[in-house]
Amino acid sequence: MHLTTWRYRRIIRPKLLKGRAVTDFTPDTVGKRIKQTRKLRHMTQTELALKARISASHMAQIERGKRQASPAVLASIARALSVPTADLEGRPYIEELRRDQLDGLIQPIRESLDIFDLGADPDVAPRPAEELVAHTDRVCGLIRASDLRSAAAELPGLITETTTAAHSSGDRRLWQALAVQYRSGYDLASKLGFQDLASISLDRMGWAAERASDAVTGAIRQYSRALAYLRAGQYRTGIRIAELARQTAEQADPGVERDAVPVPGLHANGYADPVGTGHPEARRARSLGRDA
Repeated sequence: MHLTTWRYRRIIRPKLLKGRAVTDFTPDTVGKRIKQTRKLRHMTQTELALKARISASHMAQIERGKRQASPAVLASIARALSVPTADLEGRPYIEELRRDQLDGLIQPIRESLDIFDLGADPDVAPRPAEELVAHTDRVCGLIRASDLRSAAAELPGLITETTTAAHSSGDRRLWQALAVQYRSGYDLASKLGFQDLASISLDRMGWAAERASDAVTGAIRQYSRALAYLRAGQYRTGIRIAELARQTAEQADPGVERDAVPVPGLHANGYADPVGTGHPEARRARSLGRDA
């Protein structure tokens, strides 16, 4: 059996079915990608280590596959190489997704996100709001249970139906449900490695949250954006978005539980200070996490 096929069947596919990201993140392959990209940039190992703010020996171990780069260290290396972190992690296994018939579930989600501003579809007869809200909760439960196949199969039709219902009635509950559905799209796309779709889903989430006048959901969307930037080592932008999210959460109606809005990636997970060098923006991120 070919090594790539073996790795997919024995390592990647089980992770995918459990809801984890579909990337070849083994130390050996990540190290090879870093080395290849470094050479394309005409950089020595020492130069890259210096620019990424890690030791030369650490860099050498990563490239040889002897040591796995933490998410934060990988983000620093990606920034030093001027490439997205995803390029070093590896793209989704498209062919394997096709064999598992999961790729066919992605396009309908894309299409359901495209109709957000078209108004009510006269060919769609939506269910009552209570049923749509309950179905939204069900899809969230499927994602929490890592049943990605079922969630991805149900989500496009639910988004299409709720989009028409929300435009027709203007019911705040429906706009809130739609925002949550877009968040589910973000979760699915992120877990399956489709980062472009994840970004679009977050944009749609913010759009629906505005129509629901839902400050908490809008803040969660902003914090999700902040996490993406912090993971990529773009601390300044990530911090600015996180602070905007905090300001948005403070606009929530009296009595709304603001603690439901997390501060992701700002502490306790390695993103605040990736290499222990005291990067000024990393210190600011860590401080922001303590103040939250």
